[in-house]
Amino acid sequence: MRNPEHGRWSVARRLAFAADRLFWDGTLQREDLVRRFGLSPAQATADIAQLREQLGKGIVYDVSRRAYVPTDAFSNPPTGASGLLAELRLIAEGIIERTTGILASPPPVEVAGALVRAVDAAVLCSVLRAIRDQRVLEANYVSFQRPEVLRRRISPHALVFDGFRWHARAHDAGDGRFKDFLLSRLSEPFLGGAALATAEVDTDWQTWCVLRIVPHPGLTEHQGRVVTQDYQMSEGKLDLTVRAAVTFYVKRRLGLLDGHEHRPPHEQHIVLQSEITRI
Repeated sequence: MRNPEHGRWSVARRLAFAADRLFWDGTLQREDLVRRFGLSPAQATADIAQLREQLGKGIVYDVSRRAYVPTDAFSNPPTGASGLLAELRLIAEGIIERTTGILASPPPVEVAGALVRAVDAAVLCSVLRAIRDQRVLEANYVSFQRPEVLRRRISPHALVFDGFRWHARAHDAGDGRFKDFLLSRLSEPFLGGAALATAEVDTDWQTWCVLRIVPHPGLTEHQGRVVTQDYQMSEGKLDLTVRAAVTFYVKRRLGLLDGHEHRPPHEQHIVLQSEITRI
């Protein structure tokens, strides 16, 4: 039986794509919808008519270009700048096809290479099921400190990406603590019984920290204004609210670990002014 929500969701998706294509490419034609969604010309025409109702004065038809173009009244596309840049990165990394993106002709994009830690599909699948069903996961784990492979019994409740690597946030039956286990170091997974502990008792996961970031005090007034703009600071500061469990990763990625404030300002543009813990 057909889901009545499917048709409405499809239309919403098509209209969002059309609005994005209109704004970011500066032009929209019926063929854009025909090619992207396999629509009939009549359906594509109907979608554009609905889009014109939504945008009002934000869209006009340019006879010379035989296309719809945006006006200054259209300034808030469904996909913002960060979303478009994220999509361009996925295209550059070969994760999605260029033809499926917002832009008809994406610009050349080069992503600075990063080492990729291989994650076994069976391991990831087992971790996901353990999280979903709140079960224990038994697996071999290679620790950086110990040469021998240990069999661990963990109860994962979330995935954590530190900017470079993927971890399973999990309770360790060995010492009764919550830790982060690198997915790339897990092998030979086996799903066991009910989880020994869940996210509700993971104190660091339930605790939030506010990291206040400001421009390095050694910067010139002009340089400070540039950094303020780069990080979209308000009144010369930016508050990042993060889980206590991932605070270290955030600091490391932003170069805010201990001693960072002593680095030269031309190398360290931002500093950590304060860190407040909120339960």
